Amino acid sequence: MILVKWLTRSTNDASRFVKIVYVLYRLIALIMLGSQIWMQQGNRVMIVLLTLVLFEIPAIIENKFKIMIPDILEIVIISFIFSSTILGELSDFYGYLPFWDTGLHTLNGFLAAGVGFSSIYLLNEGMTSIKLTPIFIAITSFCFSMTIGVMWEFGEFTADQWLNTDMQKDRIVQKVNSVELSDKPNTVGHVKNIDHTTIHTKDNKNIVVKGGYLDIGLIDTMKDLFVNLIGAIFFSIFGYYYSASHSRKYKFIRNFMVYKGK
Repeated sequence: MILVKWLTRSTNDASRFVKIVYVLYRLIALIMLGSQIWMQQGNRVMIVLLTLVLFEIPAIIENKFKIMIPDILEIVIISFIFSSTILGELSDFYGYLPFWDTGLHTLNGFLAAGVGFSSIYLLNEGMTSIKLTPIFIAITSFCFSMTIGVMWEFGEFTADQWLNTDMQKDRIVQKVNSVELSDKPNTVGHVKNIDHTTIHTKDNKNIVVKGGYLDIGLIDTMKDLFVNLIGAIFFSIFGYYYSASHSRKYKFIRNFMVYKGK
C-alpha cells in the first residue's frame, strides 16, 4: 500500500493520466537503480536517487506555496526531469541524439520563463497600489529564466568537478586561441588545423585525442545558455501579449502557468 501510494504521488489535483506517467517513470527509475547498484556504479546510483527526489518537487511546491499546477505543466516538468537524467545521462541519449541536449535546454528556458511569469503575474494580480506593466512582467520572466539557466550550468560544473561526471560535454575542435600558446606576454597565440592531441600523464601514460583538440565544455555551456535564451524569449513574447490583452489567441500560455490554490 505504501509503495502504491508513493508510486502514484503527485499534485493534489493531478488527473489519472498524470498519475500513470508518474508510475511509469518511477518504475523505470527503480529498475535503473537496481541495475546500477548491481554494477556498483556509485555516481550513476546518485543520479537515479536525485531523479526520484526531483519527481517530488511538484507536490512539495504545490503544498508549500498553496498553488495549483496544470496537468500539462506537471507532465512536462517530470518528463523533462526523466529525459535529462534517466534518458540523457544514464541511457546516453546525449551521445546518440545530438539535438537531445539542445532541445532540453531550450525547453528549460521556456519552462523557467513560465515559472517566473506565473510568480510575477500572481503577485501583480494581488497588488492594488502598484500595477506592473506587461513589458516589465515579460522582462522579469526572461531574466528569471536566464538565472535558472546559469544555475543549471553551475550544477553541471559542480557535478563534473566533484562527481567526475561529464555533464558539460566535451567537443573536438581544430583550432585554439590562448595566451598560454604565445611566446610573447599578453599576446594571444593561435594554433590552427589541429589533427590530434596527445595527453601525457605523470605516470607516463599517453592518451591520443583524434581529430583535434579536446574542448572541455566551454562550447557546450555557451550553446546551452544560447538555446535557453531562445526558449526564454519565446515564452516572454507570448507572455507579454497574454498579460497585455488576455486574448483567447494566447490562452495556451495558461497551460504553463501556476495558479493560486483553492
